[in-house]
Amino acid sequence: MSMNLVFAVNPIIETGGQIAAIIICLFLLIFVLITLGFHLLMTVAMTWVREKSELVKKVRPLVESANETTDVVKRGVKPAVTENVIVRRVAEVPLQVQAVDKRVDQISDRVAKTTIEIRARTIQAQTIVKAFFMPGLFKRPAPVADKDGLEFNSPGYQRLMEQQSAEIPAATEPGEGYARAVSASQLKDVPTH
Repeated sequence: MSMNLVFAVNPIIETGGQIAAIIICLFLLIFVLITLGFHLLMTVAMTWVREKSELVKKVRPLVESANETTDVVKRGVKPAVTENVIVRRVAEVPLQVQAVDKRVDQISDRVAKTTIEIRARTIQAQTIVKAFFMPGLFKRPAPVADKDGLEFNSPGYQRLMEQQSAEIPAATEPGEGYARAVSASQLKDVPTH
């Protein structure tokens, strides 16, 4: 006895399934084409990068030669005529920069000295004119003298004397330490070693 099974299939669902299968196959085809295109693009890009890296490897000896020649030139030896023209030019750049820097320093020193000299001469001329033509306006400061009659006009000396005149501690007896203070005026007659 054999049984035949018959499935009842709705024709709308069957048609929808066939349409869905066709759409899935189209999406799969598009995905495969996009993936293939991406792989081709990456292959071309990697080939280009490999070629450029080979160019960089070819430039490296030239850069090393330029560095060595620059070091030799910095020591004062001129580059060899047999060197590559680019290497010689690159090696001469530090010497030219040093020469320009030295020249700039010389000129700026000359300008600074000239400016100072002009300003000093101007002040000198103004002072002479004031002293000669207007002696009443030109007043000399009164000299500062200490009690011994010595004149010290330096503000730095005056400030130093004020600081030194502060009391200095001194020992009265051996072993007591600093028991009393001695002023700077009391140290006047102390012999020095």
